[in-house]
Amino acid sequence: MSIVLREVGKEFVRGGRGYRPLYRDLLGKARAPAAAGTVALDGVSAEIPPGSRVALVGGNGAGKSTLLRVIAGIQQPSRGSVRVDGRVACFLEAGAGAVPTLLVEDNIRLYGALMGLERREVEAGIGEILALAELEGHRGHRVEQLSFGMAQRIFFGVMAHTMKLAKAEVYLLDEWFAGVDQRFKQKGEEIMRRLPQGDHIVVYASHDLDLLAHLCSSALYLRDGRLRRFGETAEVLAQYRADSAVAEAPAVW
Repeated sequence: MSIVLREVGKEFVRGGRGYRPLYRDLLGKARAPAAAGTVALDGVSAEIPPGSRVALVGGNGAGKSTLLRVIAGIQQPSRGSVRVDGRVACFLEAGAGAVPTLLVEDNIRLYGALMGLERREVEAGIGEILALAELEGHRGHRVEQLSFGMAQRIFFGVMAHTMKLAKAEVYLLDEWFAGVDQRFKQKGEEIMRRLPQGDHIVVYASHDLDLLAHLCSSALYLRDGRLRRFGETAEVLAQYRADSAVAEAPAVW
């Protein structure tokens, strides 16, 4: 299993539509101007081998979330190619696919299905997932009654259960501990040190550089949609910190 990116580019339309609506042809209206595009990824190339734990770093708008979605197949690249060997499981948005008005246990079933778990696997794991999230007493509550951090713990529990059962070969996580308290974050970090095992690939996007330094052996640094550096974690994070320090330096008048 591996991930191979070749000159991957991704653009999003902004400022209107880039196609001619049918009604304009019918009414003889003038052709709409071509819509401008926002470049989210620009020529990103990298090969991620089996067993990699990769930190994905960069400032806001650098293209991290877009790259994860392209790898997952949620979005198609505008140019270039993406090859992913193996099944993919994603934890890209807190509560994505959840129904807040349903019970916690029903949302575990829904999220488990999204992760590729079979019904019997979800049913057998509900108790373990709730225990990991430390929310056994909230099984019959609706998700909308929980805090953001509590809901985040439930969805992390489903992802950890998916990893434990090795239901995928590639795992993509984006700010997976956002909103949780420090104590649970440390607990989750310890879980992520153990899971998954073997040749599985995990790509973590986060602004928590210390956490990434503990978990990842390599790092991929995006800047303005371009690959700035890809290599050993400590060296890449040092480059990112240096660039960030320059960018945040006060102007001299």
